[in-house]
Amino acid sequence: MTALEHARTTRIVAPAAMPWTEEPAVFRFPAPDDPAPGAARMFAVAVYGTGLGLCGVGVGLYAVVAVFGGAPMWYLPALAVLTMLSVAPVVAAVLAIHQRTLPWLLLLAAAPPMVADILVALSY
Repeated sequence: MTALEHARTTRIVAPAAMPWTEEPAVFRFPAPDDPAPGAARMFAVAVYGTGLGLCGVGVGLYAVVAVFGGAPMWYLPALAVLTMLSVAPVVAAVLAIHQRTLPWLLLLAAAPPMVADILVALSY
């Protein structure tokens, strides 16, 4: 042992079968040994997420104008909740891009809150 090495003073004993390592996590960043997802899949998820993001930016800009015009108190919190309900499935879809159908289901689940967000924004 040199001066730079640290001697391990505790012994780590792991059980033979660790329940948390038997199945890979569904929502995770890719590991170095994971195969890369296809370019078409990455492009489709990115375009869909970008479209929802641009809709959210449009709703946000419209909301700023509406707030200066005297929007009711419920207006901004409602838009914020609906936007977050749309953003969360998109983030989950990006994290689950190695799965077969889960990203598409999550992206489809992100659309109704954004549609409701646009309808609430335009209704005032």
